[in-house]
Amino acid sequence: MLLVAAVSAVAQPVDDRVTRLEAKVLPRNGDWETEALQAAAAAQLTSLADMIAGGSWSELASVAHPDAASTALRDASSPRAFGTVTVGQTSAMVGPIHVSLSAALSRLRDPLAAATERRVVFKIIGVRQVDNSSFLTNVRYEAFASFDDGSGVQQVGRWRISWRVGDADKAPKILTVHMERFEELTRPRALLTECTTSVIDFEDKRLSTLAVGGETWHGRVDGLGEWNLMGHNGLAVGDIDADGDEDLYVAMGTGLPNLLLVRQADGTLVDRAEKLGVAWLDDTKGVLFADMDNDTDQDLLMAIGNAIVLAKNRGDGTFERIVTMRAPTPAAFYSLAVADYDKDGDLDVYGCRYVKVQYGISIPLPFHDANNGPTNHLMRNEGKDVYTDVTIRSGLSTNNQRFSLACVWIDHDMDGDPDLYVANDFGRNNLYKNESGKFIDVAAEAGVEDQAAGMGASVGDFDLDGKPDLYVTNMFSAAGNRIAYQDRFKRDENRHKRQIQRYSLGNTLFRNVGGRFEDVSDRAGVRMGRWGWGARFCDLDNDGYDDIIAPNGFLTGRVKDDL
Repeated sequence: MLLVAAVSAVAQPVDDRVTRLEAKVLPRNGDWETEALQAAAAAQLTSLADMIAGGSWSELASVAHPDAASTALRDASSPRAFGTVTVGQTSAMVGPIHVSLSAALSRLRDPLAAATERRVVFKIIGVRQVDNSSFLTNVRYEAFASFDDGSGVQQVGRWRISWRVGDADKAPKILTVHMERFEELTRPRALLTECTTSVIDFEDKRLSTLAVGGETWHGRVDGLGEWNLMGHNGLAVGDIDADGDEDLYVAMGTGLPNLLLVRQADGTLVDRAEKLGVAWLDDTKGVLFADMDNDTDQDLLMAIGNAIVLAKNRGDGTFERIVTMRAPTPAAFYSLAVADYDKDGDLDVYGCRYVKVQYGISIPLPFHDANNGPTNHLMRNEGKDVYTDVTIRSGLSTNNQRFSLACVWIDHDMDGDPDLYVANDFGRNNLYKNESGKFIDVAAEAGVEDQAAGMGASVGDFDLDGKPDLYVTNMFSAAGNRIAYQDRFKRDENRHKRQIQRYSLGNTLFRNVGGRFEDVSDRAGVRMGRWGWGARFCDLDNDGYDDIIAPNGFLTGRVKDDL
């Protein structure tokens, strides 16, 4: 009885705290007045989005003041052609606000009017209360339109909107809109065509696992690994059978067999994983094709639990031997990268690890500068399928407990040997400079610590100056941008405040300026990548310039208006 009473006495306050927090999910129930204002403004902007998408302007009076005025909202001056895509961009409009809001909105909607499918969304990323009767919001505007002939239009804008606060029972109304940035892209036809069902037969029992999302399996398969709904499983592309066509290895979550999709002469993909002995049922994350033994064929590397598993290719697309490189502790590997770091003629492998126990259980401390994660490991290729853990003796044990999610080799100083960049989810990233096989973390002096939620990294030369540049994916958070920049947020912790603010900004494009880097994300227009993952440089239109593919999203389900 005494034990039960003691447990109840401890549990009650925790329940009360949770209840109080849950009540504050609705902004009007909290004490952040600016959040209550943004919620009211967001409702009005949802109505405005419906009008721009094709509704009647007759409802504008419910959203805007009768005398509402605006700068031009659509001014895609000096359009430039990039292959088949035409892009017009405008920076902040100068001069006075001089047109009626309805006129500015009508011109904005003109290129969308005849579309068969339209989608318009707003996101409030900044709020400032001016006085009791007015406030300002910084707003991101996006519109997408598709036409029957395959052509399309995309608009992206940043607006500063002033609002007049109504009575307690009335919604705020727009007074002025000032366009700060606008971009309009047009295409004569679809750039990419969905062709999944033409190459993958979902009626095949094994391939049917690709027809549904990870949330389908949550609670339906065993829980020995990470939850399937997290989606941390990777893909690898390579020609395993030397027939000149690229094949695809698909890592799957716990309890689901990995797939090796081999391309056929007609372009279809057939799963050969079980036949070839690589249909692992264990939770598999990072995967790579690489020639690990210098015999010119593609071997297969897989991050399976706390082991890096190497399947040796015989040369004909079949595998002859499995080699296992195991970490000293149980934490799972998440991503892999290979390079010949010691210049001895064969590839070595570096593996990132993320959490000591399980996502949601291993807690980073402190959140913004954690150093209590599991260790990453460098496995040196000794030849004859022997790999040695050289993490400590190579110098890579420095700053090596940072909840790592991605790694990439980059010769950032162009001295002929591969350096190593590691993106960490809860704090500073690493740039390990290679000095004759010994590594020194120079991320701070090179300007690439990028203290944010690092989840991906890619190397390319986006400006064609001959030096490798770096794109790092993090998180863009509208709520974080609104709250972390308020005066009252961590008022007495300026240093930590600045560090936490960085978590909401989004992705980072680092331009290499000679071994050091400058952040050109905003200038290049690639900052906002939503909840970013493993972005990649790639030349999509074969014009010689690296484009960026930036996947994003996390547990958003089927919410259409999520930005």
